[in-house]
Amino acid sequence: MAGVSGVGQVTRRWARSRSARAAVAVGALAVLVAGCSQAPEPQPQPQAPASPAPGAPNQLTIWLTGYSWQDNTPPGSSVVGEPVLHKEAGGQGTFADPITVAVPGHEGAMAWQPGTKFYLPSVQRYVIVEDSGAAKQPAGTDTHLDMWIDGQDGTKQATDDCENTFTGRVPAQVNPPDNLPVMAGPIFANQKCNVPPQAADMGSYDASGGDSGGDNSGGGDSGSSHHSHHSDN
Repeated sequence: MAGVSGVGQVTRRWARSRSARAAVAVGALAVLVAGCSQAPEPQPQPQAPASPAPGAPNQLTIWLTGYSWQDNTPPGSSVVGEPVLHKEAGGQGTFADPITVAVPGHEGAMAWQPGTKFYLPSVQRYVIVEDSGAAKQPAGTDTHLDMWIDGQDGTKQATDDCENTFTGRVPAQVNPPDNLPVMAGPIFANQKCNVPPQAADMGSYDASGGDSGGDNSGGGDSGSSHHSHHSDN
């Protein structure tokens, strides 16, 4: 009978051990379930703002003026300080052959890099930065573009009058697309100013302070309604 009793004891110890192992397993499972139930739910990530479409035009309000053979520096020349497409000031106003413009500043410190293109809807021309020495823009505008009008066949009075026609605060696009309306040709040619009809509210040149200060190296025509460009050469 002692042997039977020993077997019974072993059986009971094995049963208790199995029960203990089961209890441990159940406890571990409960801890795992509890841990999972307390884990924070993933939060939705904020969406990054959409980037502008590549090549989207940048809209500006600019101060537009003009310079010609008669009021370039030196007078009677088409010399430019930062040639890119043209060895001398020129252009037809198309995307492929934009007209030369000057911007504020001088070599090494220009408001816009040589070769920068703009579109000017008020005169329906593409223009390109190829010169410097323009005056600082007046308040309320983003930059000053001084546009070459040619005018070799015109008088000083005629080219001044042409420049006065389009001088003022006007819209512009920097890095524009190539499919915008163009009135191709020099601004002044065949003794005529070739620009579309202009708005009546483009602003007063005198109110801008003229071109006697800012970045212009040579003074300018304060009191006139156009800007005499001053080249670096």
